[in-house]
Amino acid sequence: MEQKKRPLSYYFLAAFFGLFVLFLYGPMSAIFMLSLQGPEGNLTFPMKGFGLTWMQSVFEEQRVGNFVDSFWRSLWLGLIVMILTVVFSVMSGMAFRSRFKGSNWIFYLTILA
Repeated sequence: MEQKKRPLSYYFLAAFFGLFVLFLYGPMSAIFMLSLQGPEGNLTFPMKGFGLTWMQSVFEEQRVGNFVDSFWRSLWLGLIVMILTVVFSVMSGMAFRSRFKGSNWIFYLTILA
């Protein structure tokens, strides 16, 4: 089997995509790593120890609000949206198994969303 050589633009685009992913997820992963410091650590490098102290403090009662209730509400909302998305996606997929009047418009409206 003959291997085709990839153009130079492929490698430039791959490097650009890698930098984009690093730019997108880099700060979030850095904050997550820094939140795993011990009680004497801050949001600075170098890390001082290891612990779940800061993760635990998020779920405790605080002056500014209760994050546990909002966490569970968000989790339930995500679950409901996931179930509704799966149900509507399967229903629309089954509807397009056979042609019907106006199916093209509904198809393009589904893709547009």
